[in-house]
Amino acid sequence: MVNWSLITSPRSIVGSVVTLGLLLLSGCQAVNPVQVDASFVATPEFAANCPTVLGVLPIEDGTATASAARHLTFLRQEVNRRLVDRGYSSTTENWVDASQIGAAPAGESILTPGRLSSLAKQSRDDGVLAIRIEKWDEGTLMADRRIYFQIGAAMVAGDGTQLWSGSIQGSVKAGGVGASPLGRNASARNCAEMAVQELLLRLPDRIVQ
Repeated sequence: MVNWSLITSPRSIVGSVVTLGLLLLSGCQAVNPVQVDASFVATPEFAANCPTVLGVLPIEDGTATASAARHLTFLRQEVNRRLVDRGYSSTTENWVDASQIGAAPAGESILTPGRLSSLAKQSRDDGVLAIRIEKWDEGTLMADRRIYFQIGAAMVAGDGTQLWSGSIQGSVKAGGVGASPLGRNASARNCAEMAVQELLLRLPDRIVQ
């Protein structure tokens, strides 16, 4: 007696092939967890003035509603941590925080060349790194696990010479290609880590003299 249940029909084979194809297609169309557009430029002076020790200035919240304020300390710590991967040494010298020099007066951005040059000349380090958050949107974080951001940054040598500057904007998804962390705060922190990583990937490696 033939067990018909063990015989696969052509229709079921076609169905299986179609299902497999759809699964493969959906995998190919997976949403990219990092969607950014960056524009940074290193000046010709970078090679001759590349700093070893960088003072990371207090990160500035330039958003209209101070939406990044609660993350500024964490973002700065993450920048200091990841600078080592680029060959730099970060400093926690008291001069950086002594007079809250990261707070620009009268709406003036910390990235304003004159102001940043003046801060760098006050430094006891080889240079300073300044970062300003222009946009930090967590409005859809719990829906699509993404934060949309725009960050400006600049590196200036201790003598005031500008070495590198530009901006990065876009979005990052908490958890990357995997599952996002549980909870709003954990997801936001993870996105902050990813945003810093994307920023510092655009920073040239330190040139060993």
